[in-house]
Amino acid sequence: MLKESKEPNSSIFTKLKFNTKFSLSQQIVILITLVVCVALLPASLFTTYKVSRVVYDRVSINAVSINNILCNSDEIKRGLQVYSTVEIESANELMGSYVNDVDHSDEAGVAIYDRYRRLRVMYNPGKLPNFAPRAQVLVDKYAPLNEIGWKENYAIPNQAFGFVRNDNGETIGYVVTGYSDDLLNKSTLDAVMFLLILVTLGLLVGIFGAIFLAGRIKKVLFGYEPEEIARLLQERNVILDSVREGIINVNSNGVITVVNFEAHNLLTQAGIADCDNLCGRSAKDVFKTVPLDAIIKGGKTVVDASVKVGSILFIITAVPLIGEKKILGAVITFRKKSVVEEMANQLTGFKNYATALRAQTHEFMNKMHVIMGLINMKAYDELKKYTQEIANNRQSEVSFIVTRLKDITLSGFILGKISRSRELEIDFSLTEESELHGELYVPSVHDIVLIAGNLIENAFDALKNFDGERIVNLTILDFDKEIVIVVEDSGPGMDEETMGKIFQRGFSSKGVEGHGFGLFLARQSIENLNGTITVESAPGEGATFTVRLPVKKDGD
Repeated sequence: MLKESKEPNSSIFTKLKFNTKFSLSQQIVILITLVVCVALLPASLFTTYKVSRVVYDRVSINAVSINNILCNSDEIKRGLQVYSTVEIESANELMGSYVNDVDHSDEAGVAIYDRYRRLRVMYNPGKLPNFAPRAQVLVDKYAPLNEIGWKENYAIPNQAFGFVRNDNGETIGYVVTGYSDDLLNKSTLDAVMFLLILVTLGLLVGIFGAIFLAGRIKKVLFGYEPEEIARLLQERNVILDSVREGIINVNSNGVITVVNFEAHNLLTQAGIADCDNLCGRSAKDVFKTVPLDAIIKGGKTVVDASVKVGSILFIITAVPLIGEKKILGAVITFRKKSVVEEMANQLTGFKNYATALRAQTHEFMNKMHVIMGLINMKAYDELKKYTQEIANNRQSEVSFIVTRLKDITLSGFILGKISRSRELEIDFSLTEESELHGELYVPSVHDIVLIAGNLIENAFDALKNFDGERIVNLTILDFDKEIVIVVEDSGPGMDEETMGKIFQRGFSSKGVEGHGFGLFLARQSIENLNGTITVESAPGEGATFTVRLPVKKDGD
């Protein structure tokens, strides 16, 4: 059930303006951008750290690997065991050539020393700065130890140190392999730049994705901001709850999604269980005889159908909700049939009273014109005679009707119909056997006015353009257990087919649009009072309508 909003009403068809700092699209773009930044920045820093470690590891591993190859090489061992001044130069060249074959790089530098820590080969194609003194420092540091562990060797920044041993395990020389700091920095910078490009691309993709998503959301929300949607929802709730008709919305799956306040009350009165939790229930459980499948799937429309829900008979209209060429669900509106009929009866009764009053007024004005004419002509004798005649006739009519019908309202109504019949040049009268005693509870005087008024007007309509005798007689009889109302006319009559249709809503024997409701409303009122109506007619023999109503009087 919708809760009543305390916000002031405003038009839901006018787009509302709010002084918000950022629109929904801007908020979405900012939020997603921040999320992307927060997600990418730590990842980028962590990846940069890991890349630098990977580069360091790769350089260190390469240095140690080259160092191990050279230390275990037979060529290097033979060269370091040559000490003759004549042969040493040739041996150094052979070792340098072998180093070049093993390294195949312009990045690494190699320094080879003999057992006396004398430099024999300096291979530095990349011109590493300060490589020679750095290599000498390592030799001076680790040579006395006669051994270096793998982890300690790996931990030397950009360099590696190794012992060259002969077949007897004696140290005959030392090898130092190294890379420049610039190589490490350049490799790390290249990786970082690559990551930065990826992060930038990711950020741009996130921003454009956010813009696209914001546009889609904005389109789905018909361009409204969240604050506007909230206000529209409040307005919708207030409007739905202010309608004095039950309104229920059903989605495409037949599930109830919206129930206004009046619908909740009406269904509670009808005895529907758990009305506080209607939303989420299947509409078929509530409106069992309404063809919801045909409405939701086939687009069928049900208009003003009498449907019993629980213990109450409702007038229900159910129409499909169609959006973007597909059915989104259905809207069901309903009111108590008794309330609708009461309103229709009241409107029809008021119409009968108004018609009677207008007819009497018109007749009175016609007589006043005659009186004024006689006064102007100073025909006072004729005036006296005319007024006495009017008074006697009127007194006779009033006396007869009031004597037969004890209720002054009903008597005034009949007198009004007599005046209207004179306008139409129809002989209308209340029969002498008519008689109504006492105060009525059911049917009420209003019910009798409604029923008799519609039957009399139907008879007048039948005689308006009739060339023969134009007579309408009304009989109202009050028995102990029922009231009988008979309206007879001398009109053209009806065939069997027409008599079968005259009580249908909107049917008119003349085919005139906007007519055909009098007999329909009369029969509805009669059925509500548990009464009956019959009609006897034949072409050229007029028509007789007989109504029988069970009586409940005051004190019963």
